[in-house]
Amino acid sequence: MTPIRPIRTDDDHRAALAEIDRLFGAAPGSEDADRLEVLCVLVADHERRQAQLEAPDPVDYLTLAMTVQGRSQSDLAALLGSRSRASEVLNRRRHLSAEMIGRLVRDWSLAAGPLSAPYEIVGGLKRGLARGLAAVGIVALLGAGAVAATFWAYGRGLASEAEIAMLATDVAVPLADLPPHVVKAFLAAEDADYYGHGGYSLPAILRAGIDNVVKLGSGAKPAGAATITQQLAKNLLLAGQPPSIERKLREIVLARRLEAVLSKDRILELYLNRIYFGGPAWGIAQASRQYFGKTPAELDLAEGAYLAALPKAPNDYRLGGDIAPDAGREARARDRRDWVLGRMAADGMISASAARMAQGEGLSVIR
Repeated sequence: MTPIRPIRTDDDHRAALAEIDRLFGAAPGSEDADRLEVLCVLVADHERRQAQLEAPDPVDYLTLAMTVQGRSQSDLAALLGSRSRASEVLNRRRHLSAEMIGRLVRDWSLAAGPLSAPYEIVGGLKRGLARGLAAVGIVALLGAGAVAATFWAYGRGLASEAEIAMLATDVAVPLADLPPHVVKAFLAAEDADYYGHGGYSLPAILRAGIDNVVKLGSGAKPAGAATITQQLAKNLLLAGQPPSIERKLREIVLARRLEAVLSKDRILELYLNRIYFGGPAWGIAQASRQYFGKTPAELDLAEGAYLAALPKAPNDYRLGGDIAPDAGREARARDRRDWVLGRMAADGMISASAARMAQGEGLSVIR
């Protein structure tokens, strides 16, 4: 079969479209279906790069950032030091000053460029029209970001479904031995829609695209939108491969194959037994022992939420062991744990009162 190559010219684009037409009826899970999926991503990315998109104006950029980061007008008022100032900015009755932009860049990790672009103070129908047109541009940008997020990895020579099934060996801690609140903590932190997607999540890719657009130029690490299945594919089948366009697409293809041969519970079980928790801890059994001196079955809600907080950035949030006491690190770790508990409550996994009680507990890791 002819290798898939990047689309650089109009002839490449037309050839890829013709092959997509030929492969459109490919059976799910087949090699042709995998090839079709990758071709669609390549075509979409090529079309994105050919499009001429105008950047959103500063107010729409700020509004989008607030939505992505879960911030309200009250949060903006606290940052700017005035409720009226925040209201005037959001309603286009006041320009963003250099001081305001500086605070948004420093405290919210936004890019200065989009915030500094000129824009008119308008009102009434004209303001509504301007915001509507800008929103169209934002939607287009978000679509481009989603395509870019899925275009970050593709490769050949991937494990087949039969090979994947053979790799799914016994685990140290069966899923049935874990307390429900521990399992829920990981779902809330890493993949709330885990039982609803087929290996990768288009909504998650879209959210990552939004986040990457918002943080463009800020120097922040791009969001990757990896589901639990994709993370298992990376750890089980792509270990040691550096982040790249090719690896991200490999994750997506392998995630689909994992979902084809293994049950959701089995994938989750493998993930929890292989995920990295910082320091020498791989898998939830080692992590429970390292951080709390317990078995996974003995973890309480706050402890489970802390472990679920670690996979995002294990060595940024881990405490105890060889980590010197650091008030700032401990505050970040606690904030991350409390965020997990808040997500559990918001997703209906635990009650709001249970979340508040657990958030009131200290971080009881072994020092």
